This record gives sequence, structure tokens and C-alpha cells, in this order.
Amino acid sequence: MKQNILKIWPLLLLLLLCRNETAAQKKIYTDSLLLRYATDTFSRTHSTAPLLIKFTNAPTEKSLREWGLIKALTSHHYILRQLPTDSISLKKIVYCYTANTNWKATTLLLQQLEKLSDSDSITMQVSYGDLLQPLAYANIVTTLPHYAAAVVRIKKQDWTAFINQPAIRIADVLRHPSPEIIINTINPFVNRINIAQQQFPAIRGKNITVSVKEDLFDTTDIDLKGRYVPSPGVSSINSSHATIMATLIGGAGNSGSNGLGVAPEVLFSSADYNVSLFPDDNAYYRQYAITVQNHSYGTGIENYYGAEAAAYDQHVLEADTILHVFSSGNIGTQTSTSGRYQGIGGYANLSGNFKQAKNIIVTGGTDGAAQVMALSSKGPAYDGRIKPEIVVYGQDGTSGAAALTSGVAALLQDAWRQRFNTPASSALIKAIIINSASLPRGVLPGYDHGFGSLHALGALQTMQESRYRSGVVSPATPAAFDITIPAGMQQVKVTLCWNDPAAAVNAPSALVNDLDMVVTTSDNKQYLPWVLSSYPAADSLKMIARRGVDSLNNIEQISIDHPIAGKLHISIRGTRLSTQAQSFYLAYEFTPLQTFQWQNPVAGSILNASQNTPLQWQTSYSGNGDLSYSLDSGSTWLPVAQNIAIAQSMYNWPVPDIFHKILLKLTLTDTSFVSAPCYISPMLTIHTGFNCNDTALLYWNAQPGAAAYQVYTLGNSTLIPYSQPRDTFLFVPKAQVASLYFAVSPVAAAGWTGARSYAVNYTLQGVGCYIQNLLADKTTDNKVLLSLSLGSTYHLKNVYWERISGKNWATLSTQPVGDAMHFNYLDNSPWEGIVYYRVRLETIDGINIYSDPVSVQILFNNHILLFPNPVSTQLTILDTQIRSRKMLITDMNGRIVLQRALEDMQEVVSLQQLANGIYNCSIYLEGTRIYSKQFVKQQ
Repeated sequence: MKQNILKIWPLLLLLLLCRNETAAQKKIYTDSLLLRYATDTFSRTHSTAPLLIKFTNAPTEKSLREWGLIKALTSHHYILRQLPTDSISLKKIVYCYTANTNWKATTLLLQQLEKLSDSDSITMQVSYGDLLQPLAYANIVTTLPHYAAAVVRIKKQDWTAFINQPAIRIADVLRHPSPEIIINTINPFVNRINIAQQQFPAIRGKNITVSVKEDLFDTTDIDLKGRYVPSPGVSSINSSHATIMATLIGGAGNSGSNGLGVAPEVLFSSADYNVSLFPDDNAYYRQYAITVQNHSYGTGIENYYGAEAAAYDQHVLEADTILHVFSSGNIGTQTSTSGRYQGIGGYANLSGNFKQAKNIIVTGGTDGAAQVMALSSKGPAYDGRIKPEIVVYGQDGTSGAAALTSGVAALLQDAWRQRFNTPASSALIKAIIINSASLPRGVLPGYDHGFGSLHALGALQTMQESRYRSGVVSPATPAAFDITIPAGMQQVKVTLCWNDPAAAVNAPSALVNDLDMVVTTSDNKQYLPWVLSSYPAADSLKMIARRGVDSLNNIEQISIDHPIAGKLHISIRGTRLSTQAQSFYLAYEFTPLQTFQWQNPVAGSILNASQNTPLQWQTSYSGNGDLSYSLDSGSTWLPVAQNIAIAQSMYNWPVPDIFHKILLKLTLTDTSFVSAPCYISPMLTIHTGFNCNDTALLYWNAQPGAAAYQVYTLGNSTLIPYSQPRDTFLFVPKAQVASLYFAVSPVAAAGWTGARSYAVNYTLQGVGCYIQNLLADKTTDNKVLLSLSLGSTYHLKNVYWERISGKNWATLSTQPVGDAMHFNYLDNSPWEGIVYYRVRLETIDGINIYSDPVSVQILFNNHILLFPNPVSTQLTILDTQIRSRKMLITDMNGRIVLQRALEDMQEVVSLQQLANGIYNCSIYLEGTRIYSKQFVKQQ
């Protein structure tokens, strides 16, 4: 008897919890989730329908898997395939109902539907499975058959029947992306881009094509010139944000140092994100040889595995050599309002479901000290996976973080192609980027910073030193590798990545093929990957990573501090495989116990004078030290800073205003580290002296200590040396030089070249043939002040001030030029009306150069002036005020021959229809005549 009671106890408890129809109807009006997702009855007698269950506490991931998780609505509400069977779990159930099929729709779509009347229609995006027959109740707008998705329009009254169709996997709103904050500068130091470029000068992204998916960048920008690959389907909108993203990825640095991107020789393509948030057609990537696509945009928080997420996973699996790089988003302070992590502030706020994909890389943003910014969107992914994978410096957001990562990916692909002449797998590039990412000592992976900060130098070193492996596992065949750990290592780190098959849309967990990695050291100790708690509570998500079996991510990382020297055995097995075989890649690195490397400046670096520059190093040393610099090759040292923490790895130095070769030194208690020679240089400013028909004059400020100046002009895509004069000016013969862009650098007596100026287009500096501008301003006492600014005084002798008199120009005054660039003249006796002025410049060769005329309006005693008089075709009327007036013109018999309204201070009246003769012009303000004047009309 006791045993029978124990057997039926769960059923009795279930009957108490799962209400009858009356109770259900009473509850359904007081709970919005019941209203959306529950039927009005509960039945398990003959039904296999999913259940809507609310728990008092969030269940564990293991329990949810056992109960057949279909969808997490919140941390307490779940759509499950079956009820818990143990009494402890049953006691934690608040209610359970048979679920309707609304769980296949996103929360935002259901919210929109709830606002509509039954007769209203709505357009939405749907994904479907096997279609045995066409979708019913819907008008198809567009389809994406490759990804089993469509845009449809339905009536709200047909919603239940539509979503009940078994083929429907998910229904979602149509979303519109937006760029995630403009990044206006590049800092190549934080992520070691500058030293990567210096140490690997031959790797510049050549023959790699990067697609920028958003609006169209400026294809004529001089930093992108000559490298745009036109393609169909680009946006009709030109975007400064897209231009900045392209510049960060691969700007040539023609405009200046801020215009130098990560991979300055990549080719660029553009894809319009306004058309679709799905991957572009496979033919687009193949035709234009695209292997990196940058996505610096987002929507809102979308914590589900939607159609786009599945599509990107599918696309990468089909096209293994394409790496998609996404920004995590700039909504890191927002809180998710749906999904398992609902209501947990500061977590799970990635901006777009496409960022929930597995086979992409998502980048968060840091400040200049590599600290994660509050605005940077954070993980976990909807199912607990680690997102973002890495963090990158992004001055104002994560857009630039993604762009810099895309640039580093292009460098890695270039390095691979130079060695093997084939495209690299995106899983390999991803493994190398993630494994080389840096973390402060003692810090482990986390949901805010992923696996660490992008480290461009470390990534290229991993590639060039072949510290990677590839393999394949099958259900019956694991894979294994041995690598040798050298003596004296502080840490060894190994990262495993694979491109996983796409999960079903709306899947509760995205991972399909589960690979597990274990490493064994030579002393027979085994180490598992780092895993994070994905339990939906803030305290759990903040917990430090621990070692364990990872059943969520297609990225696994193992690091070991102070590893024993000798063989490291890496074993990888397929714990759960849906396919016959799964390929994978892994990357590894060693960190020595005692190491120091200057990373800014590097050999030959040019530090801009009078600017703050981050001095950076990478070291395993700790404690404090002193920074100093030398101007005499190390004979004497001048202080920079004292007693700074070595572990900070950076110090912002206000660089002195000098033009000199220097050395830097960091001094510890018992040792010191001297940098390679580098240089401090002011940046010159280049000006247009004149821009005449056949010649332009360029000039710049003199640099003390410079023996010459290197002038550059824009070639096909980069600035190239043009001339090296000793003077501070240069004549440009237009017939011989096609480019309009020029820049200049000072050249030291020792032969080294200093900082290059910003490049200027000499035709856009506001300077004509010597004359920059001529202004005419009326003074309060009706005199005229003329102001002249010149671009140059080279070979000029005199300035002549001229005023028109009738049809001729009369000279008012003459001034010698001398060294002045600005001239003034006061006309004490202008006449009434519109007065025209110009200047005539005389060169020492007797050549005259004229300015364009300028004009000024002069009125003496009258508020209104009429001229010319006599007049032939047009009469001009001037007024000192802007007001509405009426003009009447009458002949000598008093008959009105012309009338019109006057609104502006200057009005022109056509008189061509009037016969020759004498007329009277009267002007009225609010019915009162305020002006009257006779004039003569003649041919």
C-alpha cells in the first residue's frame, strides 16, 4: 500500500498543480505569459503537445535537457516536452498548461500582434522546415529558399491557423539595422596592431577582399582609392560610418596617421544591409573572392537562435573560408526583456539574433586601457555560450572593434595565402585570433571580455610559427596531437574551434556536434577546458571560470599556469556527432616566465611631438620601475616617469616638442630594457600658395634641424615620393602631375624622415591664383572696408585696389606687397547703390592677376534706392529693411502700367514690356506711400 502511494504521489501533485478548465480561465487573465502561450486546458492523456511550465526557481541546464527544453521564455517560464517526474522538481512548479504554438514566434512579434484588430494585416519574417504543401493563410512577399525563410503578410484573424502549421519554425518581426556609433580615430597600440605591421611588413592584406555590409563607403576617399571592387546590390546611401569602418580595416594612411588601417592593401566590396540581414548570395562571395565580411551594426536585444543566426552558421559551414565579424553592440547597460536571462542587468544584451550564431566572431569594446566599456554589449548567448569571443579597442563603441578585428583577420588570411596559395579556413583564423587574445595575469574567460583582448602581433606570430593543428573526428575515431612545452614557461594555452552545423531555427541550444578536448602534461595530469556558469542569475554569471566538460560552445580553451616541461598530449573526441565526421582546428602558444618586449615604440617609430603617446610593453615581470629617454644614444637619460607599475604595461607620455632620434628605457630594480631607436617629430602643415592655370605653389612651415623636406603625391592608391627640396615651398607643374594631393615630411641631417603631414588637395584650400579671399564690408558711416588674404607673396610686387566706374575699372590705391599676407583698404567715398570692387596683383615680371569682383550695397539718406536711372531693361530697388511692400509704376497720365509685391531687400524689376518714356515709381507700406521717384525708360 505504501509503495502504491509513493508511485501515485507525483501524479496527485501534478493534478493539484495543473488546473481544470475553470481555474485555467481564471488564471489566464492575470498572467501575460499565460495569455500568450497557454491553452485554456491541461491534458496529457492523449496529447504530446508542449507544456508551458513556471518554476519557483530557475532549473539547471541538465534538468532542462532531461525534460526536453523547447524554449526558455524567462528564467522561470519554459516550454518543455515533458513534466518533471521527481517529486522535488514537481514541488517547484507554480503552474503548468498545455502550450499553444505562439512559442514559435518572437516576443516582439507577439507584442505587435496584440495591438492589432482582427481585420488588420501584418508583414513578418518566417522560417520553415520541410514544406509538403505551400504555406497557408499567407501572401508571400519575398523568399530566401536557400535558408528556408520568407517574408509573408497575413491577417491577424488567421494568426492561430498560420502559426499552427507544423512547417513553421519561427515567426519574427522585420527589423532594420543601424550602425553602432561612429568611431572617428584609430589607436593601433592597444591591440598591438602597430608592432604587428612593423614586424611583418610584407603582410598587408594584399589579394584579400573584405566586404563591408552596411551602407556604401566613400569609394573616392584617398585612403581607399584604387581598391574598391564594384558589385551589384550596393546601398544607394553613402555613409560616413561605412567610410570609417573601411578605413579602420584597411585605410592606406594617405590622409594622415589616423587614416592608416590594419591591412592597408586589402580590396573592398560593399553589401547593402538594408535589403536583408541574411548572408549575401554565395555567388557574391565567390565571384568577388570575399573571405572577410564586417558587420558593424545591430538591432535590439534578441536572445534567441533566429533565422539569421542559423543562416550565418549554415553559410560558414558551406563556405568554410569566409569569416563573418560582428560588433557585439553598444547597449551593454540595457536589460533583456525576454528569454532565459530576462531581467538580469548588464548581461545577455547582444544587439541582434544574427550575433547568436556559432561560426562567426563577435567583438566587444574596450577603452584605451583595455578595460571593457559599460556600453559594450555582453554575453552570454541565449543558450549560455561565451559571447563576445574577444574584445577590442573601440573609442566610442564596438563598431570599430569589429572593423579592427576584420583587418587582423585579413592579415592572417594574407599570411596563409602567401605560404600556401589557398584560402584559410575561417575556423583556423578564429582559433588563432581567440588563442592569441591577451588577458591580464590571473584573469580567465568571461561573459564581458570573452577570451581576451585582440592581440594582432600574437596572432601573426602564431600563424608564421605554425602553432596550429587541424584534424577530423568521427563517432569511432578521436584525434590526438603532441606538442612540446619548453622549459621555463609561465603558461601554455590551447584553443579548439570548429565550424558547427546549423541548429534548427528556434533551437533551445545551438550546438549540434559536441567535441571535447582534454590535455595531459608529461607528469600525467589532465586538464579540462574553462567553462562558465550559464545559470540565469547575476551572481552565477559573474562567477570565475572553472574547469569542466563544455557541452555548449564550439570553442574550447585550456590554459595551464607554470606547466611542466615536456610533452603535452592533446586529445579531441566527438562526444555527440550528427555527421559522419567533424573537422576542427586548434592553436597554441607559450608564455615564458621572464620576458620583456617594447611594443610601442618599435624600431623606427615616429612619435608625434607635443602629443600624448602610449608607451607600451609586454612582460612577465612585476613590481615598479622608472621610464626615461635619451637624446644621445644612451649616454645620458632624461626622466619620463618614476615608480610606475610594470604590470600595467602602458604609460601615456606627453611627448616633448623636439625633432630628434631617441631611445626609451624602462629600469627595474636589477635590470633595464632599452627600446630600439625611434624618432620624435612635429607634424608640418602644408598650404596652397597659389593655384594658377598652369602652376600651383605649395609651402609649409620650416622645421628647425631639418636638412630637407620629402614631398609626396598620391599615386594609384598610396602616397609616393615626389620631390625632396631644401626650401619650404614647391612649384607643381600641372601638366606633369596628375594628382591633386600632396603631403610633406621633414628630413633630418642624419637621413631619417619625420612625421608626414596630412595630405591636402591643393585645389580645395580656398586659394585661387594667389588670392585666397577678397571681402567688402560696409561700415556704420557708409564707407567700405576691403580685406584681402593671399595664399602666397612669391614674386608679387604690388596690390592695386580697383572700383568699377561706368563700364571701366578705376584704381583707388596701390600698396607694395612685401612679406604681408593680409591687406586692407578703406574706401571713404563710395557712391550710393551697388558698388563693385576688385584687386589687381602685379608680379615682379609685370604680369597682372585679377580677383573676382565683390559688391556692397550703399544707401545714404534714403531708406530706399532705385537705379539705374535712366534704365533700359531692369530696374533695381534697394531697401534697408526686409519688409512686405507694394510697388506701382504709372505713366505721365497717372495710369498704372506695372505693379508687384516686394519682399526682399534687393528686388530686380523687368521693364522690357514698357515703352520708352518717363514713369513714376511709388512704393507703399501697409497702404501708405513711403517712396516716390521718377525714372526714364530708354533703349
